[in-house]
Amino acid sequence: MTDEMPPETGGSGQWGVVALAWVLVGVPLLWGVWNTLLKAAALFR
Repeated sequence: MTDEMPPETGGSGQWGVVALAWVLVGVPLLWGVWNTLLKAAALFR
């Protein structure tokens, strides 16, 4: 007898966690990039 674990079948809940993690990382990252671009553009005016 082998003690193999069955594959995960509840993948939909895991995708929600992944999406939430991307939002939590992506929103501040995009905000920082946007502000950096605005300040850089002000240097060339």
